This record gives sequence, structure tokens and C-alpha cells, in this order.
Amino acid sequence: MRLKSVWISEYKNLRDFTLTFDGDSFLDIFVGKNGTGKSNFFEALVEIFNFVFASTKRRSEISFDFDLFYEIDGDDVRVCCEGGQLQVNGANRSKIADALTPDNVIIYYSGHSDKITSTVDQYSRAYARRNRKWTGEEAREFISIGAEYKEMLLSILLMQPDDCAARRYICQKLGIEVTSETVTLRLSPPRFKHSDVEVGDVASFLWGAKGQSLVFVERLLNCVRGEFTRDSIYDRGQDRYTIRINLELFREEFAEASSSDLFRQFDNLKTLGMFEGLSIPIGLGDGRPILVGDFSDGQFQSIYIFAITEFFKDRNCITLLDEPDSFLHPEWQFSFLKQVEDIAATEAAQTNHVLLSSHSASTIVEANEPQIRLFEIADGNVSAVQRDKAAVVQSLSAGLITFSEREARLNIYHNLKNTNGPVLMVEGVTDEIIFETAWRKLYGAEVNRPFEILSAFSCTTLGRLMRSNEFYHDNQGRTIFALYDWDEAYNEWNMNHSQVVQNDVSRCLVKKRNGVDGYNLMLPVSEEHSCYGQVVNAATGEHYKSKSSFPMELLFRDAPGVGAHFEIDPTRPGDCQRFKGDKATFAKEIVPGLPPVAFEPARPVFDFILHTIGQ
Repeated sequence: MRLKSVWISEYKNLRDFTLTFDGDSFLDIFVGKNGTGKSNFFEALVEIFNFVFASTKRRSEISFDFDLFYEIDGDDVRVCCEGGQLQVNGANRSKIADALTPDNVIIYYSGHSDKITSTVDQYSRAYARRNRKWTGEEAREFISIGAEYKEMLLSILLMQPDDCAARRYICQKLGIEVTSETVTLRLSPPRFKHSDVEVGDVASFLWGAKGQSLVFVERLLNCVRGEFTRDSIYDRGQDRYTIRINLELFREEFAEASSSDLFRQFDNLKTLGMFEGLSIPIGLGDGRPILVGDFSDGQFQSIYIFAITEFFKDRNCITLLDEPDSFLHPEWQFSFLKQVEDIAATEAAQTNHVLLSSHSASTIVEANEPQIRLFEIADGNVSAVQRDKAAVVQSLSAGLITFSEREARLNIYHNLKNTNGPVLMVEGVTDEIIFETAWRKLYGAEVNRPFEILSAFSCTTLGRLMRSNEFYHDNQGRTIFALYDWDEAYNEWNMNHSQVVQNDVSRCLVKKRNGVDGYNLMLPVSEEHSCYGQVVNAATGEHYKSKSSFPMELLFRDAPGVGAHFEIDPTRPGDCQRFKGDKATFAKEIVPGLPPVAFEPARPVFDFILHTIGQ
């Protein structure tokens, strides 16, 4: 199962919107700022597939026109609805054949969408009406995974064989292990009309259930170890069945059943209103017991994700994961995509097309795909364009994606693991680009740079890292330099437990942290620079500390041909200059075209680093 293209006439801010899916990867990733239309696109897909599923049973309606093209079991299917007329593979139809539709559309929505909720609720009510006999013969097509699935998902995962990838990852990430061979299933009366349970009356067992639901529960009874009767597992006072399933017997009984089959069986019980709970005793690595409610939202978010990819990897389905990594601990985000791919990227998994939206730069950094779809708004219209992954991540400073501080710190740790030797850390991505260019201009592209240059994505993150004993402990043997602009970043430069080792604005103010090879540098500003007065008081010779105004771009204010990128700052006295325009464009397109002499203001930074590391 794979989407090939979708066209939407008009849905919220999506107007005449077309998205084509190229390649054969089971996972497509979308990024973009809030309000660009990622979630609206997911909502529109839910509306479209709700229409498609409903159209297998009756003539249906939808509030916008669409053209949906997908492949299922090797056959191309085109479903189009324009002006109220349904077409299937080019022919007018009133209904759609079941064989031409996905088995499931699975929805995971980390935020809150009233539209998705109402659409899925509408589908669920219609499903319930069709199943008033509550035999459970019809499996649900729409499945929305939320908090009410917590206990079920975790328990079913832990009931899988030990070599199940999803089970292994969950146990590892949560630091848990199963502490009992008994799984407890609790069943309550169904929401539909049913019989009362009478002692000794076989026909009233399970409130008179029939069909698939009864067959499944009877198979579960085969997994109970020891003597019991159907009456002994029923509590008349609470009107509840409690079935204690032995894990070894369960795995034998359902050895031929896939994890997706098991999930659908339990989900049918839930849909009928009979499922009250499924619990398996678990403990931490030290043996202490832990309850489901003890896990954080972020920890359970990983359970949702891994359960979805495991339980539906062999079904013809579309899986919509809207920001599934939003609550994941940053340490998990780097390995998130690899784990999902390990679970789902099998031959059978090609039947499951996963669409994932994300704001997590940590996740995107680790994506295998060289191209990422970026939702953009131009002239009031939304489009989804292909962008190089590197370009998307590098555009962070332009606000395309927002790094949280924890994500930024983790990204730095990740990059440091893949490098060695001294490192210069700068505040932002554009600063990194500028100083890489400055080295090439001043020393030549053929000269090896004996240190790395990395972005910390903010001066706050940079300052906290340079004050962190743990950071130095994790990078023993490396000399760390941090470079700050002349503005509020001065407060980050001015760290405690350090000594000033160079007190010259034109050569870099430098502080060394006590006991470690960590150096904080302020951007050098020479007395000849036209903006020197924005840093140093000419009357006193003292600098303005955090009241200064000299960001990285001002290094080039005196270079020829760049005047259009600067303007007088009306918020400050004395005709102070400030940068105007796009930082990324300036760093990537303007700075590389400047002559080597324009980079001389940056040389003191390199001089200090080279002297310190003995080069």
C-alpha cells in the first residue's frame, strides 16, 4: 500500500494543493512552521478516507473535491470526487469496491484536532450501528490511537516473543522487564443489548456473545493454567470476567497469529465495550514494581509509536503520525527513526505507508532520506516542496524548525561524538557558515583546519554547556572554545569559576574556566572598525558589556558592497548600525563573495585558537 499523489481543491489553507509521493520508502517526513498546513493536510486525508470507507457501503458526500491516487496489492487505484460525482479509475461510480480500499487508516495525533476527533467519532458511531449484534466480525478501518490505549498497547507488546523488535526496544528504553508470567484480562458487559450471566448457563457466558469475540475469548481460556470454570472467573457483584492468562500458554496458543491479528482481536473487544483492561506486571531493572500511570507522556508516546509500527506493519494501511516525537526525550529522538525502520522496514512493511510530521530537529538530523518535504506558504498558497535534509536543518536559524535547548544540546553531543580534537562552538548556524568561510578565505581552502566548528543554536545553550562540568567530563582531552556576539550574550561569556586570560577587545576578550580546557571568547572588534563605538565607550575606554550591539554580521560592515544589508538602528543613540535582511542568505550568498581582506576582523579568533592548541 502506497500513496502516489493527492490533490485537494480547498481545505482550510490548502487551495489547489497537490502532493506527489516519489520513490518507494515506507516513510515520508514533513516539516514546516506552525500554520503552514501540515496538520491540515492530515485532517484532509482523514476526511478523504472517511469518504472512501463510507463509499464502500453507500453513496457518500464530502465538503471538498479531491483526487487520490494510490497503489494497493500491485494495482493502481484512482479515486476522484469532483462536483459530487465519484469516479473510480476513470469510471463514474456510486460506491467503491472493498478490495480497492486500505485495510486501515491509523491516526496518531499528539496535539488536539477537533476535526480529526469529530471525523473519527462519526466513523465509530456508524461502525457501532452496523455491529449491534456485537459479533465483532467486521474489523475497524479507522483506528485512532490515544491515551485510552495505553495499557492495552504496552501489554500486547510485552506479550510478544522476546525477539520482537518493538518489545525489545520498549523494554530497553523504559528500563523495564516482565515480572510475572500471568497477564490479567478484565471484561465488562458490552454497550449493546446483551444477556445476563447465569451460573451454569453456557449460553449466557460472556453475556451471550457470539461470533469472533466469543471464539477469541474461548481461545484465551485455553491459556489459563490450572483448574477453573467459566463461573469461577466471573464476579457477579461487579458483573466482570477476570481471565488470568499464562504467558507461555498464550504464546503457544497464538504462535501462528501475527501481532496485528492479536491487536485487532483485543481492539474488537474494546469497540464492543467489553474490554476493561489488560495488565501485565512489570518492574524496573532493580526489581522495583512500576505501574502504567508512573510513565511520563513522552515515555508513552514511544509506546504508541512502536506499537503502531509493529501491529500494522503487515497490513495495507496508511499511518498518519502527526508530530509523534513531540514529547519524546531528546536522547530518544536521535534513534527514533532508526527504531521505527528496524521494526517496520521489512518486506511486509511495504504495505504500510507511514506519513510523519515533525518539529524535532533531532529526528530530522537522523533521517535516512536525503530529501525532506517542507510545507511553505508563498503568496497565500501552501505548497510542499522537496528540500535537502542538510538545507532544512541548516535553515534552523531562519525559523523553519525550532530547536529546544535540550535538542540543541543533544545535537552538539551527537556531533562531538563523530569528531575529535579541538572545537570552536558558535551561537548559530549562520555563524558556523561564516567562520568556515573565513578560514578558507584567510588560510586557503587547501589548508587543513585543525579544529571543528559547530553551532550551538543559541547563546544560552552555548553558555550553559560551557558552565557544565558534565560537558567537560564527556569531552575529556578536547579543548573547547566558545564565541559570543557583543550583546546580551556577554552575560553567557562572563561565567563564574573562570579567569580572564586575554583582556583586549580588539584581540578577543577571553575567559578560561578553572580546571578544564574551556575558553569563552567575545567577538573581536578592532579600534579601526566603524562600529567600534557600539562596543567601547570612547570617553572611558570601557566596553558596554551586555549593552553592546555588535552581532556577527557587523564584522563585515566595512567591507565593500555590503551597505544595503545594514541600516541605522533607530532604537539606539549615536547612529548605531544594525543588520537587516535574512541571516541565512547573507551567510550563504553574500559572505562567500567578499575578498579575503574583508575577513581580517575575524583573524584574532583563529590566532588565539591556533596559539592555544600549539599550532
